Amino acid sequence: MPKFQIIPALIGAFFVFFLFPRDKILEFKGSYFLPTDSRFKDCYKGSALYGPEFTFQLREYKNWYAFFSIDYFKQKGRLLSICDSTTVQLLPLAIGIKYFVPIACRAHFYLGLGLQSEYIRKKSKRAFVISKKTLWGFGGIGKIGTYIDLPHNFLLDLFFDYSFVWTHKTNFFGPTVTPKRTNLSGAIFGGSLGYHF
Repeated sequence: MPKFQIIPALIGAFFVFFLFPRDKILEFKGSYFLPTDSRFKDCYKGSALYGPEFTFQLREYKNWYAFFSIDYFKQKGRLLSICDSTTVQLLPLAIGIKYFVPIACRAHFYLGLGLQSEYIRKKSKRAFVISKKTLWGFGGIGKIGTYIDLPHNFLLDLFFDYSFVWTHKTNFFGPTVTPKRTNLSGAIFGGSLGYHF
């Protein structure tokens, strides 16, 4: 498919999902990203991660759902080895499956597993020189959470995710004694407000 046709196709598929008589949830997530890689933590620590997620039922009256999400992370930091001031931006894109388990009349527990790609952009400044680097990372994401129904079809999602993403490029965040692939893995915990269609 030509590149100029991909975006209209995705938009069309998105609206087709809304025509099916199945459960659909659109939510906006706010969470905290806590990196597990020591090199990333030394440079940037953790910060807010936020973005929308769309979840829809695969078959009517079944507990299997699919999800799509896109998030955004931005954090300023400093590479300790060379005293650069840097800013990193992450744009994680995820797709996967969730399984719902009713635990009360107005609450559903879920487990999820999916694939995740991540666009990384780093801007460094040293003296009067500004450099920019970009690359992609690939991996997966695991999800656990609970949807709590609110009045007027709104709902609250309390969740804990863990993303495990690496890039092929070594020492992206600065030099180390031995070359290491960039590790963007981390724990994500937070909540979201959604609407149940």
